[in-house]
Amino acid sequence: MIAKIFGRIGTAYAAKNDLLSAKKYYQKSLSEHRDAAILAKLQATEKAIVESERQAYIDPAKSAIAREEGNVAFKGGDFAKAVKLYEESIKRDPSDAKGYNNRAAAYMKLMALAEALKDAEKAIEVDPTFATILHTMREYSKALEALQAATSADTANAHTQEIQAQEFKAQQAMFSQRSGETEEQTLERAMKDPEVAQIMADPVMQSILQQAQGNPSALQDHMKNPGVRQKIMKLINAGIIKTR
Repeated sequence: MIAKIFGRIGTAYAAKNDLLSAKKYYQKSLSEHRDAAILAKLQATEKAIVESERQAYIDPAKSAIAREEGNVAFKGGDFAKAVKLYEESIKRDPSDAKGYNNRAAAYMKLMALAEALKDAEKAIEVDPTFATILHTMREYSKALEALQAATSADTANAHTQEIQAQEFKAQQAMFSQRSGETEEQTLERAMKDPEVAQIMADPVMQSILQQAQGNPSALQDHMKNPGVRQKIMKLINAGIIKTR
């Protein structure tokens, strides 16, 4: 009975958006009696509190200040400090790609390449025009994948010209980087990527590739399937499927 009363009080506070009080009474209810419904409400309330605190922390002006302080640390060679300041900038304004882009540059200086690549891809996700770090890292196939994902996300075609310009730049750099490669060298390099190796081991993809050898235009039909298209684009970016 006491557990139900506490649960109802918690629900009443939740309806008023007094999340901290709601959490308190849900916890009291659960301390009296373990109830799955109340537990679910508590978890939802805790999640809402975290999101509310995250939203309350957002302040673009303070984000810009933290980012500028990060730039100062970066120029001074204190890359670890720069990472922390850029992280603060991101928390203050997660919708600004500059924070991710700058932190990626700092991670590169610290040789944390996996983290740098992740941030660079996030920067492009937030703003499709941010492919600079991926180019700097000479991760041209990754840059193309991120830009292709950005094309899919840009349903309003608001960034079409910027994305196409970045794609062309990445493709030219990639072709230049790989010029002179033999087919054996291309395959050896590409197969170091676990995703490529998995695609090449897929019996369905093996059949599609065999078919394409005799009829290259068949690839266009297969690319109507989104899942197959993604795999084909991965192989094109890796240089296994030649488009020129």
